[in-house]
Amino acid sequence: STRPHTPTHTPTHTDVTLARRTTHDTMATPSSSAAVRKDGRKAAMMRQLKTERGLLNRADGSARWEQDRSVVLAAVYGPRAIAARKEDTEQLHIEVVYCPASGLKSAADKEAELVLRRTLEQVVLTAMHPRLGIQVVIQVVSSDGAVEACAANAACQALMDAGVPMRGVLCATTCAILPGIGPVADPTEDEERDATAVASLMYLFKGGPVGGVPPMALPEAEAEVLQTASRGAMSEEEFLGLAVLGRDAAYSVFEFFRESVVRFHAAQRVAEGEMLKRSKEAAARAKETGQAGFRRSYGGPIVKKQEPEVAA
Repeated sequence: STRPHTPTHTPTHTDVTLARRTTHDTMATPSSSAAVRKDGRKAAMMRQLKTERGLLNRADGSARWEQDRSVVLAAVYGPRAIAARKEDTEQLHIEVVYCPASGLKSAADKEAELVLRRTLEQVVLTAMHPRLGIQVVIQVVSSDGAVEACAANAACQALMDAGVPMRGVLCATTCAILPGIGPVADPTEDEERDATAVASLMYLFKGGPVGGVPPMALPEAEAEVLQTASRGAMSEEEFLGLAVLGRDAAYSVFEFFRESVVRFHAAQRVAEGEMLKRSKEAAARAKETGQAGFRRSYGGPIVKKQEPEVAA
């Protein structure tokens, strides 16, 4: 049987505008909040987000993650038995396979594969499944900037779909420093090419009340940074500005995660209710019309269909 998957998306850029706090405005350049980028977004705006779960029937968990034209598909297989040479008697073995959109793997793809594996080892509760392993396959469908963040978010969504226990929610984002604008969130491929520095940041959000703000997302709290990878030249103040902006962007991703989970389970409940309703209607029709041979009514004994009497 297939599980229903419900696409979840943010309708506009403004839905993910990082305007809930002004902390990063003090760290960024004064013109960063008012500057407009080539695609019309402000510095702290992310692109449209969209995700789907349960797309692949043969995988234990799967997800599709889109940030405008950056699209990544993730699949999780396991936990399952693995080769003896890969077994770990104390924890779960995690394998990541990173597939580019076209061509063979490059050195950057292999590095992204290694970084994602090390990040997932910090998120997944590996001690709960010793001697077993999971395989996370990342397929880049199209690339238009922030691909590493898309891959991490897709992997987290696929792990959630597979029911793999985790310490929290992995939320990744990419930020860049553009000349004349300053720190920006979720850059496109052209913006990454023109930027003086680009950083991919991965955070872990956990705890807090149901439906509330995780403690690590509060302005006065220190966020748990799992991984930071940067390239280019920047000052210490610029890096701190990217880190604060990245946490705001990652929290917007967390809110999007939470909304997608709520919609997914709501769609599942609706589908299960419709299936139960159709089965009851089919049973009622069969009971009224009767069928050849034997039939058992719900909770009743086996009865045989009465043949009509033929007049002599």
